[in-house]
Amino acid sequence: IANAEIEGYSRQRAELVTAAPQRFPQYSVGTGVDVRGVTRMRDQLLDASYRREAGSRGAYNMRSDLLGEIEQVIGEPTETGLGSTLDQFWNSWSDLANNPGNAAAQSVVRQRGQQVMYTLNSYANRIDDLANRTRTRVSGVVSEVNALASQAAALNKQVTSAEVTGQQAPDLRDARDRIADQLAKIAGVRVEMQHDGTMGVYLGTMMLVDSSNARTLEVQAGATLSVGFAGDPDPVMGIGGELGQMVDFLNTDIPATRGRLDTLARGIVNGVNEYHAAGWTAAGDALGGANWVPANGPTGSRVNFFDANFTGAGTIRLSAEVTANAAVIASGDVQNGPGNNTIALAIGALRDDAGMAALQARMGANFATQVGFAAGESYGDHFGLTVTNVGVQAADAKSQLTMHDTLATQAENRRSSVAGVSIDEELALMLRHQQAYAAATRIVKAVDEMAQAVLNMV
Repeated sequence: IANAEIEGYSRQRAELVTAAPQRFPQYSVGTGVDVRGVTRMRDQLLDASYRREAGSRGAYNMRSDLLGEIEQVIGEPTETGLGSTLDQFWNSWSDLANNPGNAAAQSVVRQRGQQVMYTLNSYANRIDDLANRTRTRVSGVVSEVNALASQAAALNKQVTSAEVTGQQAPDLRDARDRIADQLAKIAGVRVEMQHDGTMGVYLGTMMLVDSSNARTLEVQAGATLSVGFAGDPDPVMGIGGELGQMVDFLNTDIPATRGRLDTLARGIVNGVNEYHAAGWTAAGDALGGANWVPANGPTGSRVNFFDANFTGAGTIRLSAEVTANAAVIASGDVQNGPGNNTIALAIGALRDDAGMAALQARMGANFATQVGFAAGESYGDHFGLTVTNVGVQAADAKSQLTMHDTLATQAENRRSSVAGVSIDEELALMLRHQQAYAAATRIVKAVDEMAQAVLNMV
């Protein structure tokens, strides 16, 4: 009863057997009962079921948390997110098309371009920060697994020593099972009991704890992050629980999301520059005139809107010329044509599929390498699919978490029905023992009274 609220405590039962009777020539006298030993009530199959579901619950809980952080980074739909920022950027080009060469409109285009740049930079930096924090967590969990494995190995040794006489050591076994439960949650380990009473712990397909020996895990750096045993170059396969999900997140989800943002940034830089470098402004002509090909005649200012050397989401930036002077922003494709707005219209049209189809036709084979979108896919479509993918995966992780949380709770209830302490049952047993004790005292009292009567007669 005192241990009923202790987590991981297994109720214990005294194994009672009939004591050897005292024999006399004409008869035998019973001597009561002996305690053969104390055993704990535990079912290994229920333990295995619970640990399996607890590992899955820990895994999807971690995955749900990590994907939730990516959702917070992207933060869509919102008026300050990249989707809205891109819309404002394309709108600014449409406004410039209505007022070609207007200084105020050119300044707004530059400002909207900076907002696109800052938003993509912020997304990339925050995702990189999430990746770095997750790597730190992986190192911490690996250290925790090593500590728990060492404790399990030490308890294996203590259990073997304590049970050398054939009696169980329930408290030591409970402590060892609590460690196994923790390892199942954070690393998805599998437990197998050995014939000598020790616990074998498997991480993936490899043995982590064997009798009194525990192998040491380490984080292995490389093209992808992995976890392996110290001194072994091969990573451990099939890691589950929280640790397995963090490794998968770093190797799969982070690169996928960051890769789509990088593709978007590269497409924006190269797509906008494709049109803008062919445009004309008085200020732009002065900067780009030296780049004209005399044989082909004037070929535009050759001034890029974005810096062509920085095409990643974390590095995208405006060109030095645009940063220094908004007057170099082109709106037309005709030299000395102040009312021409062809370039501004073409860039503003990149908001939709038709504009992207025109860009693909203009770039030809270069479109696949410099932009890389599907045919007719706009920038908004590409970013929208990125948001959708993250949202669907996060929703799936939450759904899986709900399911495995229910299964783990049911498995825990089944296990507790065998190993847990029932206060009602224990109180009933106490009453039974109390009644037995009271009956025994009555017998002793009656014998004592009879003996006293005999003595008094003598």
